[in-house]
Amino acid sequence: MASTSSPTPEPLTPKQMEQITYRDLVIFEERLRGNMVRLRKRKRKFEAFLATLLVLLCYFFYAVFVDPSKAFVHHLFNTLALLVVAGSLVFFYRSGMYSEKIVYAAEFLPHCNRALQSFNLQFSRRGESGELHFYPTVPKELADGYERYRRQYYARKKARAANKTKSA
Repeated sequence: MASTSSPTPEPLTPKQMEQITYRDLVIFEERLRGNMVRLRKRKRKFEAFLATLLVLLCYFFYAVFVDPSKAFVHHLFNTLALLVVAGSLVFFYRSGMYSEKIVYAAEFLPHCNRALQSFNLQFSRRGESGELHFYPTVPKELADGYERYRRQYYARKKARAANKTKSA
């Protein structure tokens, strides 16, 4: 009777296993970098929103209490605007948006490094991006092999992007 099972795959060599590991690490690093950049952009957006609310709060406080308008309609508008801005500011803090959108983004790197510590890895910020680094306890050959793979990976990626722009 003929066997219907598929042939067993050839076992991977240690070199192939290293390449797979390095590729996975580069993909993981890109995902961490993407999350960091996304969180930083979101943090800046919400910081601008918070600053706008604070400026508006100061302006309407001044317009209502320090130099109130003589026209009843203007004074009523300024008072309502002050209440809306103050309510928005209270809502921003009480709803947890401040801690979720601003504080969490600032804590991303330390939180990430605490999680990576057990793997002898560290994610460090370099300019606008981030990179994975191995702790000194990791064999130097592994760290150097990863650095070489990362440079080759990004060189290939850059070449693909260049070819794509040439053909377009």
